[in-house]
Amino acid sequence: MSMNQGKIVSKQEDYVDKAERVMKYLSRIITTSKIRDLMAQVNELYNDIILEPNEILDKKYVEAIKHLRVKMIYDAGRDKQEGLTRREQENPVLAGKANDIRRNGKIGFFFKETALLDMVTKIGDSRQAFLDYCKYFEALVAYHKFYGGK
Repeated sequence: MSMNQGKIVSKQEDYVDKAERVMKYLSRIITTSKIRDLMAQVNELYNDIILEPNEILDKKYVEAIKHLRVKMIYDAGRDKQEGLTRREQENPVLAGKANDIRRNGKIGFFFKETALLDMVTKIGDSRQAFLDYCKYFEALVAYHKFYGGK
């Protein structure tokens, strides 16, 4: 998934399909409280940015988006010690990526697999890119719930 002209695009799947595909296996490694905490941070910005009429975001929003990235990096770094539980190891997709999860932590692995950290970096000053990011994040939360996230 990548940003192109302010929109989240993928060569073969849209954001809803990607969210469904990754949350089939990621819903078991990220807690409901953690994904909701991350979504709350995004929604706080969304509530202000949705009211902005200009496609180019004001500097204060660009800085707030950069700060969101910093919070995400901090969360990923704080989580690095956690390995897979026995139940998570039974999932063949997760078991095959155990070394990556051990190296990056569960949150870092979640950000890598969903591309959330890469995408937030590429938003820049584009209002539409941020709104697309929010839609994708919302789809992740919805599929987390659908697949019975822990």
